[in-house]
Amino acid sequence: MTKILVANRGEIAIRIIAAATDLGYQTVAIYSDENDRNHCDKASQSIKIGSFVNIEYIIEAAIRVHATAIHPGYGFLSESAELANQCQKNSILFIGPSVQSMMAVSDKISAQQVAKDAGVPTIPGTGTSISSSGEVYAFAKQYGYPIMLKARDGGGGRGIRMVHSAEEVPDCLTRCLNESSSRQVFAEKAILNVKHIEVQILGDTHGNIIHLLERDCSAQRRYQKILEVAPCPCLPSKLQSSVLEAAIRLGSYIKYDSAGTVEFLVDIDSKEFYFMEVNPRIQVEHTITEQITHTDIVQAQIRIAFGASLIDMGLTQERVYLNHLVSIQARIVAENPMNNHMLSVGKIKNVQFPYGQGIRIDTWIKQSTVILPIFDSLLAKVIVTGQSYEDALVKMKRALSETVIEGVDTNIDFLIALVSNNSLTGDRLSHMHIQTIENRMNDLLSQTSMIATKRKAIMSTSALPYQSPPSVSNGIQFKPGDGFNIQIHHPSPITHSFQIESISKNTFPDELIATVRTSLPDMPQPVPMTITRKSQAGASSQLRRKANSQNMNTDIASPLTGMVVEINVQEGDSVKVGQQLFVISAMKMETVVQSSILGRVKKIYASAHELIEGGDMIIELTELNNSKL
Repeated sequence: MTKILVANRGEIAIRIIAAATDLGYQTVAIYSDENDRNHCDKASQSIKIGSFVNIEYIIEAAIRVHATAIHPGYGFLSESAELANQCQKNSILFIGPSVQSMMAVSDKISAQQVAKDAGVPTIPGTGTSISSSGEVYAFAKQYGYPIMLKARDGGGGRGIRMVHSAEEVPDCLTRCLNESSSRQVFAEKAILNVKHIEVQILGDTHGNIIHLLERDCSAQRRYQKILEVAPCPCLPSKLQSSVLEAAIRLGSYIKYDSAGTVEFLVDIDSKEFYFMEVNPRIQVEHTITEQITHTDIVQAQIRIAFGASLIDMGLTQERVYLNHLVSIQARIVAENPMNNHMLSVGKIKNVQFPYGQGIRIDTWIKQSTVILPIFDSLLAKVIVTGQSYEDALVKMKRALSETVIEGVDTNIDFLIALVSNNSLTGDRLSHMHIQTIENRMNDLLSQTSMIATKRKAIMSTSALPYQSPPSVSNGIQFKPGDGFNIQIHHPSPITHSFQIESISKNTFPDELIATVRTSLPDMPQPVPMTITRKSQAGASSQLRRKANSQNMNTDIASPLTGMVVEINVQEGDSVKVGQQLFVISAMKMETVVQSSILGRVKKIYASAHELIEGGDMIIELTELNNSKL
């Protein structure tokens, strides 16, 4: 009996479970938090583990449920040669490339050398890890600013910073090191005004390898992909052929034997291109390639791992042809573009997705889903396919405008602004480079604000009323993470804070059963709490004070739930406008919080490595004058 353990969560776990089920295999889902089990619904069975990134836990879980194979998905341990090795030692099949292929390209510096050996153009770089500002200065002296700092093991936009001047080096280096699990960083010459083009490849264990055309992933913010298109609608055919051939040449050189992606920076004007990296795994944006080639890439990946050849599956290069279909994917994430793209957590109150010919939705959320700060912020992928780029773009505008997610902040309005801006996404996407969105951010945010206002007005008069969850009897909504200040006057004002950690029943004001954290002393945390019409509320333990929104310039709160990475000031310090106060990490990304005033640090309420909630007071300032951002 073949049983595949899916070592991932969210939409990709659901995607893999569906592909494996269609092939007739049993599936096992894993989860680490009781509030994050949506992906378990379709699996044959599920099992709780301590962590998605602990190889020992993954192997133990597979042995416990008698799994014969492990599919890592993307992220987490998907590029871990050690996981593949441990699978082999325990007679478990690893669904992915061979250890040899993975070792050749999973480290970004090693991959650059492999590309050179395969005759693929590369970007000038340090060639080794660097750890000091002095090494960065020396590289910049040779190649000039701007330069790129990259984590050797980074991905998904993490561990990447563009450095424009010597003054930016120390902080950018620190951020990259912190976002690298190995704390290894290297430098590259920055290549500007280029597209991010990646090629989907499939190789097998019989020596066959093909490409499934390319994807344009240039629409990015902070080096995180937002919108992807397949194939690239403005790539000249001769340049396209050169890029596709380079990807096949590299894949053949390392005897690649699974689904993977070869990524390039492409200058359409000069017709030059440079190798960036190989992702030896399934990609978030594999969906659009599936749509235009009619190939189930996840099933192909699974079948290859079990020994099938591409020829057995009818996958030959001749079969991959330009059928003029174009597919676009938009990533909906839990963040607020109007608040510096701050990440958002909470409970989904309402969700509606579009439907129609050429529309595909890959998601893991539903009503009452809890969005946690410990995982990636991706909520859903909206994929549309049309007969041309223009046709697909029209479909995407409609699909996004018909998408509703309430309960957490999202970037839906921002995406609508992006696909509606003809100067960015028009003219066959020819104006979109890697830095384009960052350079046009103010314009996009202005359009986002107008779109948000218009959509709210439409939704308020919509014929589709919001239906509350059955556990809620009226319009009052509570969700994990909600915090409240209670002020008692006896004889002088005393303020205590309560914060909801989990909810088991909510029919407030009749009854609210939850676990909470509170600033009342001498109580365990968290503590069960029940509120009914006829009883007194219980209390719990220590909790940080919530910042007062009316004093937002002096009460410096955490913008999101996460872990404090560092506090950059001390009590009594003077601070300038724009000065860095503290750094918080959530959903694998670091956010820097700065002062908006000229002031002095009155009190610090948190320390490095502490977990804090969104809205918690971290630093209290006193204002020295009225100078503000």
